[in-house]
Amino acid sequence: MPEPRLILLIEDDREIATTLRTVLENSEYRVAHAPNGKEGKRLIAELNPDLVITDMMMPQLGGFPVLEYLQ
Repeated sequence: MPEPRLILLIEDDREIATTLRTVLENSEYRVAHAPNGKEGKRLIAELNPDLVITDMMMPQLGGFPVLEYLQ
């Protein structure tokens, strides 16, 4: 059986992150979480996720620089 796809969730709001993580894990995805774009960039390099879901407005580093990094 293939390993589930890895989704990186970059979200600073704890309630939103918890809800999205629960929904995704119940759909049998593996989920990594970063609370800001700076940590998100580090996890992108470390984990090479299949999909990145990011908030656009966060402290330390928002979603737009993360998208530019992915490009």
